Amino acid sequence: MTALAPPSAERLTRLFLDLAGRPSPSGAERLVADFIIDVLESLGISVSEDTTGAEIGGDTGNLCCTVQGNTPYPCLALGAHMDTVLPTAPLEPFLDEEGVFRNRRSTILGADDKAAIAALLHAVELLKASQEFPTFELFFTVSEEIGLVGAKHLGEHLLRSPFAAVLDSSGPVGGIMVKAPSQQALKVVFRGRAAHAGVEPERGRSAILASAGAISSMRLGRIDEETTANIGVIRGGTAPNIVPDICEIMGECRSHDEGKLAKIAAEMVDAVQEAATQTGVDVDTSLVQEYRSFALSPRAAIVRLSRAAVRSIGLEPRLLTGGGGSDANILNARGLPTVNLDAGMLQVHSPDEHLALEDLTQLCALVAQMILLSPQFVPKSVGAAASHV
Repeated sequence: MTALAPPSAERLTRLFLDLAGRPSPSGAERLVADFIIDVLESLGISVSEDTTGAEIGGDTGNLCCTVQGNTPYPCLALGAHMDTVLPTAPLEPFLDEEGVFRNRRSTILGADDKAAIAALLHAVELLKASQEFPTFELFFTVSEEIGLVGAKHLGEHLLRSPFAAVLDSSGPVGGIMVKAPSQQALKVVFRGRAAHAGVEPERGRSAILASAGAISSMRLGRIDEETTANIGVIRGGTAPNIVPDICEIMGECRSHDEGKLAKIAAEMVDAVQEAATQTGVDVDTSLVQEYRSFALSPRAAIVRLSRAAVRSIGLEPRLLTGGGGSDANILNARGLPTVNLDAGMLQVHSPDEHLALEDLTQLCALVAQMILLSPQFVPKSVGAAASHV
């Protein structure tokens, strides 16, 4: 058996800088997808791409592959997303003198989630070179940043592994997200009546006034330790001298408790209806469940595997409760136990986003150990079933 070589900082640097330098906002992930395909196919791995791109109006589908090892069935699925939030300036990633990746321009670095992609690709390179590893699966999703869209379109029976991990949490390597909230998305359009604001304002019905009334009566921010609510977008009006006839607001609420989520969502809708009635405007309201919460037991096989892998690289595992959603929410809702691992990136979605090369190296080592240790945690029923295939 060939020993597994340690991750190469030089190779990880090249991989990450190449990935981070390729713009891939949601719906336009083609450059990153092609890079992933080229690397994996150079290792003799066949990559499939689904039709999600065409279905959502993007240029790229989700990618998926099985890396065949010495087990007859895949023991673990590992995933990352290919898109980033929209950059506001050119991407010029570099490694500074302190060993930290940053962007020279005042915009995102893209470590969310290209740190994960670089770590996964190099881990595959190391495992293939060792020639001794269990079979595992990889998946790379599109349009995660705009509502986990790619994961929602991923074939429900595509992944055959008994459990999975996504690498999409912000924080030092060693964190294991085992609990994340549900989210409801709120979209409201107030429809009033336009009028000249200086000549005959009495004829008007202000949609902006209705929006302001609704927002001012909502409970927003942190409601309690499990629940938050926010209005993040307001658009309306055409000119200062016109009573606005249209105003749109968009917001969300999240909670780890479904009862609390239902209550705060209902309160937000009630505030909208009351404000519309008081100002005499019409209103269209949409409330959509974006994703459902998950909570994994510390005794769950994927949690025990994650903790063992973290310890094997000399770190102390941290079980975390998150406030955001990820592809793990979608997979858990489908019955595939999935953790979300801290990937080392910090201050994501901002011009201060950065990633230490040391963290990227640790992330790659963690991925490799997750794969190598995975057969020990596969339920016996899975192995028995596979042996009869």
